[in-house]
Parts: sequence; C-alpha cells; structure tokens
Amino acid sequence: MEKECFEDEQIAGLMNDRFVNIKVDREERPDLDEVYMNAAQVMAGGGGWPLNVFLTPELIPFHAGTYFHRRSQGYARLPEGLANHL
Repeated sequence: MEKECFEDEQIAGLMNDRFVNIKVDREERPDLDEVYMNAAQVMAGGGGWPLNVFLTPELIPFHAGTYFHRRSQGYARLPEGLANHL
C-alpha cells in the first residue's frame, strides 16, 4: 500500500491538501495502535494492517479501514469524500 498509494503523487497531493498525515509504527506505539484498532473494529467491523484511521481535528476517529486498494475502492477519491464530511 505504501508504494501503491502513499508514493503516488496524485494521492499524496490529495492527502496533503486535506489532512495532516501521521504514520505510526505499531511496534513503537502499541498504545496508539490499540486505541485506533479498537475504533476500526467498532466502525468497520474488523481490523488489521495496514490500518488507516481518519480523525477529526479533536482526534475523534470518524472513518477506518485496513487496505484501501487504489483502483477497486477508489483510494484516490477517499480523501476528497471524507474531507467533504468535516
């Protein structure tokens, strides 16, 4: 997912224009991983890695999922759609 989405200039531009992107290493911060994995399980009905969680400015999770495939699930459209709900 890193090369497919995060290194894609179009997707990176959309993400950087609309969000503050933070990558957390679950091995270094298991406390954060647990909080956001629990949120993903409640919101999406399951969890796993890579874990993607979108938060409000107040740090409240509002959308979560694991692997968002660039083509089949429209990862390139995801940031714009989510930003419209904030």
